[in-house]
Amino acid sequence: MDIIKAFEKSMGKYESIQKSKHWQKFDARKHLYTLENLENFRNNKLSDGLDDRYSSGEQKEIFQDLVTELGEEYVLSNLTDKNIGNSLNYFKVGNLFIDGGQNFHIKWLHELETFVFSKIKVNYICEIGGGYGSLAQKIRSKHACKYVLIDLPEANLLSSYYLSKHFPNLKFLLCDEIRGKSVDKKQIEKYDFIIIPPWYKIEEDIKIDLFINTRSMMEMNFGVIQKYFDFIQTHIANDGFFLNINRYYKSSVGHPIELSKYPYDEKWKVVSSEPSWRQYDIHQLITQRCRDRGNIKEELSKIGERGKTFIPKKANLLRRILNVLFQ
Repeated sequence: MDIIKAFEKSMGKYESIQKSKHWQKFDARKHLYTLENLENFRNNKLSDGLDDRYSSGEQKEIFQDLVTELGEEYVLSNLTDKNIGNSLNYFKVGNLFIDGGQNFHIKWLHELETFVFSKIKVNYICEIGGGYGSLAQKIRSKHACKYVLIDLPEANLLSSYYLSKHFPNLKFLLCDEIRGKSVDKKQIEKYDFIIIPPWYKIEEDIKIDLFINTRSMMEMNFGVIQKYFDFIQTHIANDGFFLNINRYYKSSVGHPIELSKYPYDEKWKVVSSEPSWRQYDIHQLITQRCRDRGNIKEELSKIGERGKTFIPKKANLLRRILNVLFQ
């Protein structure tokens, strides 16, 4: 595995449509994406935008809430004694490292174990927009499966490094070992992690048991969100799940992105739907694929009503005018 070679290959075939206005910030740090800088990627700006930042007091408060919610044994069992990327924004419990972001990843892991892993055998996971790989590390440490990560090359560079340091004995498939832009089932079966940019294709005979997107679709252009939903709804297993944690409303891409308008088709059954833990402008939605019409459209309507609180007044007025004009 050659992390830098894979990065350079994917950067050379960059589909600019995939990079929204929100993520053009990557361009300002092109000079930092080197092998030498990866060792300190969590303190040298490389992980900015992919790495939650909290004050020391906030981190400890969130941690205490997490322990109260899930129990100390569960929380500690999902921490690690490795500080890959040399974050400076952490505290320790014994020899274990904890930071603000990891608190949420442990909470999301618990949600998945409650609503998904307890219901079906999960053999294939695909995480879209997995950042530097922290949630993937939590999940893969406890659940043996094939794990596909799809993200922009800059994020894939970090997750390749982070995950390979956590799992030195697992096998990684990166762009440098893929001919063309297509991954088939034989390749996936040979590897534990498959890390690719969005313009690479997964063959249609590969069915995914669990799709995950946490807080990154809200930072994509809506056309890209549509493409991802087409991909998800093509590849989801018959009884597969989708964990979707995103803001009710965000406009950092230059136009409004509303969770209630995500392009779900009708074949989804709502398993869990509630405001995200400690992040009340964000919603957690877990759905399961079904053969007939599910109740997702009704739930999206409810999410839309709840989300009106988070739409700025000026945007709300414009929204109402457009609705009148195009009725």
